[in-house]
Amino acid sequence: MSAGASSDRLALRGILGTLGLVLVVVAALNINQLPLVGNSEVLQVHFAEAGGLKGGDSVMISGAEVGKVRDVQLDGRDVVADIVLTDNGVELGEDTEARIVTVTLLGRAAVELDPRGSGRLAAGDSIPVERTSAPYNLTSTLNQLTDTTAKIDKPQLAEALDQASQTLNASSPDLGRALSGITALSRSISANDDELASLLTRANSVTDVLASRDEQISSLLDSGRSLLTELNARQQVVVSLLSSARKLSVELRRLLKDSDDVLDPALEELDTVVDVLNENRKNLQDSITGLRGYATAFGEALASGPWFDAYIQNLTSPTTLVPILSGAMK
Repeated sequence: MSAGASSDRLALRGILGTLGLVLVVVAALNINQLPLVGNSEVLQVHFAEAGGLKGGDSVMISGAEVGKVRDVQLDGRDVVADIVLTDNGVELGEDTEARIVTVTLLGRAAVELDPRGSGRLAAGDSIPVERTSAPYNLTSTLNQLTDTTAKIDKPQLAEALDQASQTLNASSPDLGRALSGITALSRSISANDDELASLLTRANSVTDVLASRDEQISSLLDSGRSLLTELNARQQVVVSLLSSARKLSVELRRLLKDSDDVLDPALEELDTVVDVLNENRKNLQDSITGLRGYATAFGEALASGPWFDAYIQNLTSPTTLVPILSGAMK
């Protein structure tokens, strides 16, 4: 082997070693970005049930794999799954939901994410159990069912069934009538299906109207409350007013009773005057009508000069003077 070939191999080894060191340094500087190793894109998802999920299972969005499950561990009563997102283009909102799904017939599980909400989940954030769901494992559930049924006391169950059978046989007449009544009720409801639908529709309309008038109803109730409060505050005033009205009624009765001797003759005289006026109503109307023309002519005559003449017909007639003289003499 020549010295040149040996030096070329050494140079190649040096270059490869340098490249290896560079790769190691770059990997060390970006270790948090490595899948299943780094923590920069690790999210913690809390589940109420493991649902067969384990480390290495897929993390998917709409059926596409975007990451892996790094670890599944128990934290109190919750199951916490650390998931690593390997797709840097995935954006998860603050309300993102997660659920455990089965992706194979053999029961292989995966975490399916449903991005929701604004903002973005940062590394180290978690999805609470309120926004996650996990299916029950059918195999474990069947095993639990088997264990539970094996613990059943079969003789006691048989005795309980016998007691139930005897009770049903003893109550068969009443049970038959009850079932007949339920059947009749069902037929009645079925026959009036359209009316019930219409009733529910109208009830819904009434509910909508009440909901749209919520502010008015609230204002009405507030006004009624204010009115009752004011009435309650003025209760003593109202009681005092009623007491004063009662006293006034008693005093008026006493006044009427004391002045009965005076008021009765006055009322009788008033009735007589009213009767006379009613009897002579036409004469009074004719007098007022004639007086209007006379007053007009008299006013024109009075306004015509510094003096005037006035003539009243039948002023000196005995039939005219008798009522005047008789009234003056009284």
